[in-house]
Amino acid sequence: MRLFFLFNLFLFQSTLSFAQSDAKYHGFTDRILQFSKPNKVLYYNIDEKGNGTIEYTNVKKQILRFRVLNHKLQILHGGIAYQLFIYENNDLQKIATFDSNGKLAGEHESQNEAIIEFIVEKKEQYLRKKKILDDAEGNIDLKDDNKEQIIRVKLFDSNNRPIMVLNSNYISSKEYYNYSHRMYWP
Repeated sequence: MRLFFLFNLFLFQSTLSFAQSDAKYHGFTDRILQFSKPNKVLYYNIDEKGNGTIEYTNVKKQILRFRVLNHKLQILHGGIAYQLFIYENNDLQKIATFDSNGKLAGEHESQNEAIIEFIVEKKEQYLRKKKILDDAEGNIDLKDDNKEQIIRVKLFDSNNRPIMVLNSNYISSKEYYNYSHRMYWP
């Protein structure tokens, strides 16, 4: 009985500690007006020094993620602080990046894109490749298939204007898979 009581006490303290930590960072989500409320923690990996990553999700299946450094919002290169992932039927539709004030912020290292929109043009072909990737948990090198024109991207700047791309507007199935699983940071 005593062991049962101690276990429950530990569980309660852990839950209370997590809830207090979440409350410390939850206010950061209010800066992104495009992220629907209510929301809840999806992933939490912040150490005792206040360094790490947190992801929130909502009923619209959006995922907002950001990093903290010493309990403060961490600004990544180009002034980007947040990434908002928008899914529809479990397929990634769009990624938008924001600065610390919640305004769209472009990725200065590449095309200055603030929004990447994904269009899966050959669904069956992608699903076959996705199954291979899922079976290997993403740990497999696939032939670069962007020339097969399976997944097209549209890029938009911080003013939501289209960015004209000189090279191909297509990405590989593996790249889309990695974006869908939130493998990249700006």
